[in-house]
Amino acid sequence: MLSREIENLYSAMLKQLDEINGSLRDSIKNLGESLLLIKSTVTSLRQYIRNHPFINDQQEISFFKYTKPRFAAWQIYCVELNNIISSVPIGTDEMIKEYYENELSIIDRFFKVYAFYYQYYLKNEISNDQRFFLRRKASPFPPCSELMANDPDFSTELDHLFSLFKGNEMLRDFIIRRIKILTEESNKRFMVDVIAKRNRSWSGDKVELIEIAYGIYYTGRINNGRAEIADIVQWLEDSLDVDLSQAYRMFVDIRRRKTVSYTKYLDEMREAIHSHIEDSFKH
Repeated sequence: MLSREIENLYSAMLKQLDEINGSLRDSIKNLGESLLLIKSTVTSLRQYIRNHPFINDQQEISFFKYTKPRFAAWQIYCVELNNIISSVPIGTDEMIKEYYENELSIIDRFFKVYAFYYQYYLKNEISNDQRFFLRRKASPFPPCSELMANDPDFSTELDHLFSLFKGNEMLRDFIIRRIKILTEESNKRFMVDVIAKRNRSWSGDKVELIEIAYGIYYTGRINNGRAEIADIVQWLEDSLDVDLSQAYRMFVDIRRRKTVSYTKYLDEMREAIHSHIEDSFKH
């Protein structure tokens, strides 16, 4: 379970990255500033661990298996996303689509090279956690060690590889979105007809969707809890044709509620379900 301090550190990093870049789903507007922010945040995370030593092996395993990779993945994502976008060819939509598909195959190849570890990551296995995520168990040359600085006090056998998995999954999602956009543009008339028949839109307040998004995030019900809040927000945006770009700010407003429940809309949903079921028993 993440401490409140670590969760706040992560949320603050994401907020500042959005302020620097506009939306990390589209581009990296200032790579240098973004990397400095991530480096500073990871340094603060390292200092927090120094000041709050793990009380047992399970706590250490959880940190290096889940927490540290969440932070470190953003550095991988920002660097590689910047490289991908800056190398997009000038040409037809088909040429650009082919470029993105090639980048997708490179990511897929990376997952295949480390297939055993990637399956361990995907299935959330625990059989080798002590060997993979305890600092004292790390080997001199862990997988992908050539890509990171040697820091035995803040690294384990697989935490960097797990960061790479997470960062590359984020890149893969970005590329798939770009290919989807290109495909939709080339089939615009057809897609307009299809979407018109199945279009759904949110008619409530946006803050109500934010309650749902954070409820899903904190209960970890998507991808075994590995889905980021940004992924969940984007899913809701795409599904319900709504702009939730101020999601973090709206969640801050929820946290500041004094006289109203933090989960006002979720409470309303629960009451509506209970009322419907109770009414059905009366007939």
